[in-house]
Amino acid sequence: MRRSNRGFTLIEIMIVIAIIGIVITIGYPSLTEYVKKGRRAEVVSVLSEQAQILERYYTKNNTYTNATGLSTGTDFYTITPTITDQTYLLTATRKAGAMATDKCGDFTLTNTGVRSMNNATTGLTTKDCWGR
Repeated sequence: MRRSNRGFTLIEIMIVIAIIGIVITIGYPSLTEYVKKGRRAEVVSVLSEQAQILERYYTKNNTYTNATGLSTGTDFYTITPTITDQTYLLTATRKAGAMATDKCGDFTLTNTGVRSMNNATTGLTTKDCWGR
C-alpha cells in the first residue's frame, strides 16, 4: 500500500518562517525610512507654500505682519510662524509619534530663504533633509 504525503514538513515551515523573518528584518527599516522621507517632503512643501503666501502678502503690503492663510502644519509637524514687519521665520516642529525621533529634526525657513534644521543628527546637511 502506498502512502500519500500531503502537506508540509516542519523543516519546510521553519525555512519559510526564517525567510520571512529575514525579509522583514531587511525591509522594515527601509520602509519606515521611505515613509519618513515622504513626511519630510510634505512639510518642506508646506513651508515653501507658506513662504510664498508671505512673500505675496509682503509684495502687496510692504510688511509680513497680518498675513492670512497660513497653515498650522501637517499631521506630523506643527508650523509656527515668527513674523515681524520685515522678516519671518517659519519653524516646523515634530509632533509626538512617528516623526519624534526623525534624524532630520525640526525644519526652519527664513524670509531670506535660509533653510536649516534644529536637533538634527550630527553630520546631516540641509540637502540630506530638505532634498535640494
